Amino acid sequence: MKTLRFTITLAAALFLVLAGFISTQGQGTISFDHALYGGTNYIQLGMRSYMTIPTYGTGSPSYDGFGVGNGNLNGNLGSSFYMTFYRQFSPDDYVSLSLTNGYSFGLTSVQLADPNSPSASQLPILFVGFLGSGSSVTNIFTTPGGGATTFQSYVFSSAFASGLTSVDILAPRWAMDNLVFGNMAPVPEPGTADLITAGLLSLAARKLRCR
Repeated sequence: MKTLRFTITLAAALFLVLAGFISTQGQGTISFDHALYGGTNYIQLGMRSYMTIPTYGTGSPSYDGFGVGNGNLNGNLGSSFYMTFYRQFSPDDYVSLSLTNGYSFGLTSVQLADPNSPSASQLPILFVGFLGSGSSVTNIFTTPGGGATTFQSYVFSSAFASGLTSVDILAPRWAMDNLVFGNMAPVPEPGTADLITAGLLSLAARKLRCR
């Protein structure tokens, strides 16, 4: 009976230790309301938006930036501030997202629009999320076109709920507002969980031998 109690206690301790790696630590909404901005690196609530440039273009500038402004930029997307990106100078650059503290995170929802407003055609916008395990997940959201002049709300799949180390936004252009993120957690060093498990199992084996 004592051995059984010890095994149950050990299993509970192991669960609590491993759960610590994925415990949630708050959430936030990126509303892009700091001020007018143009550049390649924007930070709000610890979430960093930055340019990734696989291939530099010719001439100067040789890569693109992104902007933060309101409806006055295109006249039709409303008065609140939002972020816009146009790919013009590099053939394949894009915007990436990650936390400045290096934690993993999850994405819940986002508002998207075609910055060419009113929008003449549908615009697919691909989000690629990279997990600490080395695998990736994807969500593709398509704006409606048909003369749309407002943001639409989109919900990420459960695969984006947690464990993301970075996210790439792949599209030739887009407008984004109210990006909701959460489930922030430290990213364990590779093999840390395995080492903890091995250590606890070794302790259990030693305890059983002593008995």
